[in-house]
Order: sequence, then structure tokens, then C-alpha cells
Amino acid sequence: MDLSSLPGLGPKRLEKLNKSGLCSVADLLYNIPRTYLDQTKVSKIADLHDGERAVVIGIITRAGIVKGRTSRFMAVLTDGTSEIQLLFFRGTRFIANRVKPGTRWLVSGVVGSYRGLQLVHPDMQPFDEGEAFNGQILPVYPISEICREAKMEQRFFRNLYKTIFNFPGLTLPNACPHELTDYLHFAPVMDNLRALHMPKDFDTIYKAKRELKILELLPFCLRMVKRRENQKIRGHERQIDLGNVMAAKARLPFQLTAGQDAALSTIIDGLNGKKQFHALLQGDVGCGKTVVAMLAMMAVCGANEQCALMVPTDILARQHFKSLKPFFDAAGIRAHLLVGATPAAERKVILGELQMGLCNIVIGTHALFSKDVFFAKLGFVIIDEQHRFGVSQREALLAKGDYPDMLVMSATPIPRSLAMTLYGDLKVISIKEKPAGRKPIKTRLVNAAKRESMKQFICKEAAGGNLCYWIASRVNADSSTSSPTGASGYSAGSSADSATSDSSARSVDDIVNEMRSFIATHGNADENIAKLKVAGVHGQMDDTQRDEIIKQFAAGEIQILVATTVIEVGVNVPAANLMVIDQPDRFGLAQLHQLRGRVGRGNQEAWCFLMIPEGEAAETSMERLSQFAATEDGFEIAELDLKTRGAGNLEGNEQSGAWVFRWFDWIHDQELISQTLERADHILKDGSAFSETAREKIQAWYNEKPSANEDGVH
Repeated sequence: MDLSSLPGLGPKRLEKLNKSGLCSVADLLYNIPRTYLDQTKVSKIADLHDGERAVVIGIITRAGIVKGRTSRFMAVLTDGTSEIQLLFFRGTRFIANRVKPGTRWLVSGVVGSYRGLQLVHPDMQPFDEGEAFNGQILPVYPISEICREAKMEQRFFRNLYKTIFNFPGLTLPNACPHELTDYLHFAPVMDNLRALHMPKDFDTIYKAKRELKILELLPFCLRMVKRRENQKIRGHERQIDLGNVMAAKARLPFQLTAGQDAALSTIIDGLNGKKQFHALLQGDVGCGKTVVAMLAMMAVCGANEQCALMVPTDILARQHFKSLKPFFDAAGIRAHLLVGATPAAERKVILGELQMGLCNIVIGTHALFSKDVFFAKLGFVIIDEQHRFGVSQREALLAKGDYPDMLVMSATPIPRSLAMTLYGDLKVISIKEKPAGRKPIKTRLVNAAKRESMKQFICKEAAGGNLCYWIASRVNADSSTSSPTGASGYSAGSSADSATSDSSARSVDDIVNEMRSFIATHGNADENIAKLKVAGVHGQMDDTQRDEIIKQFAAGEIQILVATTVIEVGVNVPAANLMVIDQPDRFGLAQLHQLRGRVGRGNQEAWCFLMIPEGEAAETSMERLSQFAATEDGFEIAELDLKTRGAGNLEGNEQSGAWVFRWFDWIHDQELISQTLERADHILKDGSAFSETAREKIQAWYNEKPSANEDGVH
């Protein structure tokens, strides 16, 4: 059914609905009420108490717009037992045209008290003299300002849904097959939606919401359980070379932490098993995941199999290769670096050695899953910063081996509820402690009034050899579009590399000029400050130019590096122990934690300054930023980020994009996860419950590939 076929929807209203994201009847049906008004019982005004939700019927005795610093509409309602004030601070003219003295109304809302009882922005329905009270539960919808401008308020939507549900043969595209809802003893999806839009009692509302939440979560769980089962029938035995691993550990200039040792032991046990081993290794920035991955690769190479380590950027690939190659060389393991910028002649040699089995380990970027890359016996794939790769990219690399084992690594700890669902097919391994000698990073909130004194502190420290990152939330003053994702793997979705229309946002260009001007002004009094150099980098720069600037920064030739989030991954400068983040409210807490992890990588004291925004933005973000400043625990920050920002599109647009939750809430509905996983397990294992046709319908609904093409990749 097309929206234009619904009565009461002319071109202007259709345009407003479309702009609000309601482009089809399905969109309207899925736009469920945010709450409900219980109008099943009428109270006397004389019996009302502050804080209770109430429904009253009465006559307006006085009404009008009260002028002041903020105009408001005020009316007085009486039911013969007492009277109560009705207040509206928005839509005052619209309300004033409807609510007149002498008119009778059914009014509901939460009772407040200020110089007497009052109801602020109550729900109001005309109630004619002699009309019988028909207590009901009224749905309250989320309504955009765009719809309000077209006079599409609560009553309009309630009437619209009555019209929609009266249409014969109403159906939903891509709804859960009835065979599956019958199996689960759930009501059909359309019946549950009807119960939410045209409610009869709160028990039915609760049941309908719960079933819709489970059906929304179920596709994730079905896909995950299917992958987990596939892994059990794949894999092969190998003879792990523990001697190689022990020798490499002895050559390390430090001792592994207890967490690193435990993680390595778990990974080697998995690699030594008969089943395909897929695991997630997570831990804070600087906890030592890369060393664990290196030792695991050595174990696999000792079994005459090849390993591939894929990372999102050239910078990180080169950094890993430079730091790991000496250990590989000492163990007699041949390793190569393969990135997009690898010269053609060198690339040809590397590809030949990989195909013939002469090269044991390759470290690279997206170049690894190119069609011309072949392996003799790829046995182990490691993907660093795994959230920066799409599912299809991981599949392309894993397809180059015969169901190889896989380790994905993340420096952004994942909340338990997400890990259970999104990574339930992976064994989750966590490293929680940092290497010995690391000092806590002092995180401070700085307001605009202290910006000048902070710049003085930064310059004084930089003049003494302490390097500084300064993070900006936009590329340049003129940018109006997001930075594209290029070969270097920077996501266009990163808020710091995306331009903003907010002119108050300081760009990389702005801050570079600001600091150069500050240095020029104060350099007259201090020749060490006068020598300071400032440069900027961002994702829209040429890779070679950006890498050269970062190289100069690492060498101490540039003391203050102004950057977007391009330095979030793969930049390791131990001498950098200062960081300023401009407008941190534009970043998620997990991303702020990643950025902060660029400093404090040595044994020196490190500082991170959060330049809090001014005005209303400061008030709304202060609590969140204060919580961030109070902890360096990435696992705690991950939970805070989930609570404050939600899970978003969990599989990522570039990964799947098919399932964005409308109703399931990762905070309040966590108890449903284990139940839904159990249901998914039963659905896939209960062979007699569904016909072949029904199974095909269910598989198409949860968007899983046929088993023959499923490679077990998350």
C-alpha cells in the first residue's frame, strides 16, 4: 500500500512525513509509540497529588497567552471539586486557538506543584457535555518538529493508524515468516503492531513489545549460532612449534604480563585443536596485543603454515613490520610487507614467494586480499583494528586459505552484551593490565577561559622536548563534506574527519594558525618557544605527505602536531606525552579513549586536556566527559559509551547495514540476549520443526548465506 492512498495525506503532509523518515506504510507501522497515557480511570482534581499521573475531566474557566521573557499559554480547568492550572511553553498559538473558556476537556499528564497544582504540556482531548467516559489507553508517538509544522500531532497519528489497520489485506515486507512465529508461540508481527498502535491493555502492550524485540535480535543470534556450528565441523590438526615461541619470548626485552601470558596460552590451545579457531583478542591501547599475536604466528609458522597480519593503514603496517621483523629474522622466519605503495617489482617477488611457500608471514593492508595474492598454505589470519574492516574484506582474505584460523584484535573493548551477540561465534580473550612502568595519563577538563594558559603550558613542555598532539574535529575552514575513505583506510564516518556546518568548530587549519601566532607572539621572550614548529595532518592529505610530517614529528623535528583522527591508529611516538582534544563532545568515549592512548606510551608523565565547548553544549556533555576523565579503564569506558550513545548500527554500513535496531535496547533488554541465543540454537537444531520451504523462508529472512558459501567469518 502506498502512503498517497491514505486519506488525509496530501502532497504537503506526504513531504513532511518523508523528511521525517516515514516514507512507507511499513515505516509508519514500525514507528511504535514511545509511551502510553492511561485514561482508564478519571480522578477528581481535589484528590490529586504532586508527582502522580492523572486523568481529569473539566471545563476551562480562564485561558490566554501570558507574555514575558518566555511566552506561555495558561488555562485553568475545574471539575467542581477544585481547579488546576494547565501550562504550555511550546505551540502556544495553536493551543490558544483550541482551548477556550467554557470548553470541556479530558486532560491527562503528570501532576506538578508550583503555587498550586499544575499540568505542564498535558495531553488534551475535547470532551462534550453528556459524552460518556470511555476510558482508554492512548498511544503517544515520537513526532518530529517537521510533522508538527504541518499540524500532524498525536490525534492525527492515532486516527491515521486506525485508517491503516482498517485496510483489508494489510501486509509487511520482509516480516518474520509465520512458520517461525508459530514455532516460538509468538503472535504474528502484524498482530503485535496492531496491539501497540491500538492498545487494549498494558499486559498485551508488554507482550507485543517483548516479542518484537526478540524478533529484532533473533537474526543476529541465528547468524552467530550458524557460524559457531560451522566452525565445529572444520579445521585441521597441526603440530605447533612451542620451541620457537619460547625462544622468541626469551629474546623479548621485557617480561610478558600475566594477562599476555594467559591470552597467548588460550590462543595456542585453540590453534592446536582440531576445530577451526576464531577468537577476538581485546584490550586497552598499549596492553601488548601485538606481541601476543607475533608469538602466536611463530607457533603456526613452526607447523609449516603461513600467517597474514592485516591492518587498516600503511603507517600501522610499516610500524608492525619494523618492530616484529627482527624477531622473525632471529627465528629464521621469512616475513614481507605488502601495502598499496609497494613497488611493482618488489610486489612481484613477494607474491611469488607467498604462492610458492617461501615466505612464512606477510604483514599488510587491504592489499592482502587483492585477487592476485595467493598463498601456498595460509593457516592463520590476524586482523588488527578489526572494526575498520568490513565483513566482505575479511571474507576475501580468509577465502585465500582452506578455512584458516582467525584472530581479530581490538583496542576498543567491547561491552559484554555486544560481545555475546555480535562476537558469540568468537572466543573472547581479554588483556586487562598494562605493561609495568606505564604511568596514569592525567586527564583534565579545560574551559575556554583557560585556553591561553593551557597553550603556555603546552609550549613550555614542548620546548623541553615533550611532544604534543592537538586533535581537531574538522579538516579545514572551508570543508563541507566528509573525508572519503581512501587507501589508507580512514573511515568517512569518523566524526573528526567529517566536516561540520557548525562554524564554531575549530579546524586543523585554524589551530595550526592559532598556535603559530601564539609562538610568534611569545617567542620574543623565550627563544626555546620561538623554535617550536607546528604542522597539521588529516585524512584528505596525500599519504606520502602525511607520513613524512608524522615521521618528522616522531623525530622531534615538529613539536606540535595538529591532527584529525588519522592518528588514532598506527602512530607510536613514545616522546609524545601531551594531548589536547578540541571539542571532545563531538567524539564517542571509546574514540576519545583511543586518541588518549596515543600518549603515555613510555614511562613519562602524560597529560590529556579536553577543551570543553561553551554554552548549552558544555552543560549536556559535562557529565559524560567528567566520567571519561575519571577512568582509564577501557572496559568501563566501553560500557559508558554504550549507555550514552547506544550501539548504533552494530554491524556497520560497510559491513552489513541490514539490521539497525528500532526497539531492542542494549542497556535495558540485556536479559533477552541469552534467551534469544538459546532460541536461535533450538531453531537451527530442530530438524523436524520446519519443512524445507519454511527453512528457506527463515534463512532468507535472517539474511544468512547458504552453508556451501559460508566461511565462518564474522
